[in-house]
Amino acid sequence: MRFEKSYNLAKWTDWNSSLAETMDDFCNVYSFYPNILEANSYTYSQIDFLINVIPGEKQKLYRNDELLNQRQIPAETEEVGVIAYESDVGNVDFAIDEKLGYKEFRLVYDSDPEWEDETIIGIPIDEGLVIQNL
Repeated sequence: MRFEKSYNLAKWTDWNSSLAETMDDFCNVYSFYPNILEANSYTYSQIDFLINVIPGEKQKLYRNDELLNQRQIPAETEEVGVIAYESDVGNVDFAIDEKLGYKEFRLVYDSDPEWEDETIIGIPIDEGLVIQNL
């Protein structure tokens, strides 16, 4: 089962609150929270840029340390990239779809994502951190 809905960011600096609002809208429409966010690489680069330049944003990030089985917060001086978003209502993994336009993103609920088939779903971003918006 797959549901999807496209959205546009009005302002880059509002990406975090826009994502939270659109996740709620998606759930209101489909009765499921999305589990994938697709956008083009430029859109993701702008999100990464804002996280790296806005003071305190990195404190919302973590990376899983598999060896120590714990979450680690990056240093303020560390250049970071984000691969997923968590909130108290749901989590989305980030995937790249270069067919999407400027400031456009698509929320997807996929009950069985087939990451290896790029024709069905965007390419997952597999290197980076997760942002928490709790």
